[in-house]
Amino acid sequence: MKDPKWRGVPPVGNRPVDNRWRFLSFILLAYVVKLVIWGAYRFITGNVYPFTDPVVNYSMGTFMKPLLQLGPLVLIWWFVFKERGLPFRFTKKHLGSSIFFGLLMALVFFFTATFVYMLHNMIMGYGTDFHFVAGWDEVGWALIIATMFSFMIGTGPAEELFSRGFIQDQSARAFPLWQAMVISAILFAAGHIPISVFMYHMPFDEMMWYMAVLVVMGLFFSIIYQWSRNIVFPILIHGLWDWYLTLFAVKGEFSPDIVNNPGAFFGMVDFINTIITIAILLPVFYMIYRRFWKRSPVYTGSPMDTPQERFSLFRWLKEKDQGMKRPVITTVSITFVFCLLMLPLAGVVGVDDPALQKDRVSGGGGEMVELTEQERVLYGAELDQGGSDEYSIKAVNGTLDWVNISLTWEDEPDAGPRYTNQPDTFGVTLMTSEGEELDSMEGHTGALSIVWIPEEGLVEMNNVTVVVELLKTGDQEPIVSILGLRDIADDKNTYGLDVRYQYTYSAKREPEDLDIRW
Repeated sequence: MKDPKWRGVPPVGNRPVDNRWRFLSFILLAYVVKLVIWGAYRFITGNVYPFTDPVVNYSMGTFMKPLLQLGPLVLIWWFVFKERGLPFRFTKKHLGSSIFFGLLMALVFFFTATFVYMLHNMIMGYGTDFHFVAGWDEVGWALIIATMFSFMIGTGPAEELFSRGFIQDQSARAFPLWQAMVISAILFAAGHIPISVFMYHMPFDEMMWYMAVLVVMGLFFSIIYQWSRNIVFPILIHGLWDWYLTLFAVKGEFSPDIVNNPGAFFGMVDFINTIITIAILLPVFYMIYRRFWKRSPVYTGSPMDTPQERFSLFRWLKEKDQGMKRPVITTVSITFVFCLLMLPLAGVVGVDDPALQKDRVSGGGGEMVELTEQERVLYGAELDQGGSDEYSIKAVNGTLDWVNISLTWEDEPDAGPRYTNQPDTFGVTLMTSEGEELDSMEGHTGALSIVWIPEEGLVEMNNVTVVVELLKTGDQEPIVSILGLRDIADDKNTYGLDVRYQYTYSAKREPEDLDIRW
């Protein structure tokens, strides 16, 4: 309590830290367990229907993110750390100003970052014509509402409570504060590897830029948390930042260099813009820290109070910082109303012209720019006999060049010396979205492979479906039936599916028609 770095809000935990490296190993154990569980969840939501549907995905995230990330942490806190209660701290200290500045600065942060992004693109010649788009093209408000709850109830609280409330605070019990912040930021970034691999399917170079951006953002969240010492402050900024990235999409004109290599260029641009944005806004956050949280002056109503303390807004915030009644209900209610007010703002700021809602190649002259995308999608599932799974392959604004499908499975061994296991039979079919079969194969050897190249008449094909079916499960049959042995039913099996495909799309670089999307 007396350590000045906590300013009256120390981390939870009553047992002394006798060996800091052993203590760090406990923290890393909790992190690894969370990463494995979260990786399995991201694999399912990124590859298994109906969880891949955006509305279903984000609606599930509202509850699954805090449950899967914080639930195992609580159990490890009880049984490995041998502590009681929760592994992170909620406090009413600084709560009023944390709510106020959390909501306000999230909005300022997003629009500052967007301004930096647009200005950077114009200075570097990447493109000059950018527009805000509220929501997604032809998706509807159901997804926007689902993402609001997912980010504000799921992502923001789960990631901040784990990364800052647990990792940073507990690491700071055993290591210097700056080292605890670095540990928290690095692990925060690495925690996004599952979504990078299973949902975004990022190539390695793009993922490395993404990790670099997240380390910087993690350090930023660590600093503002340490200043406020109230986890609500980074939770609100984090949740709103993620939601704003989906609510206020930015579409515009880009150079052919960016379009030809969006991963590397956008990753580099995002990293530079993140550094610039945080450099601009950290002094603002520091002034909030100095004015509201470093000394935490109290309004007394005496003539000795400063003009700022006599000003009604600051006085109200100071009063709320000293103790807020019903803090959870108040925080949730204020945040919900604030988010609802953002929806009409999105409608005012965003454009509804379809030509401006699409990313476009800059330049002129009418020449065609031909671009190629290669994708790799991994799946794994379990089927009952006669059951089937379907996977959709889409070439966005393009034409499929080829599709390579590899289906693998491993049959069960014989159930003892008196039984022989009959092979399982799988089938894989490639068909159009209208149900026309393009190619198919079945077998019981443990592996199937289809390589499909469109015929001349199918050059416009850009949407096909892969169907995997378990045609027959091989039962365990007795070798000598006179012994009275019966068949042992084998009613299901697990398979792996590796889908690789390439598609090509073109854009005509003309001022009046510059539509391209990747």
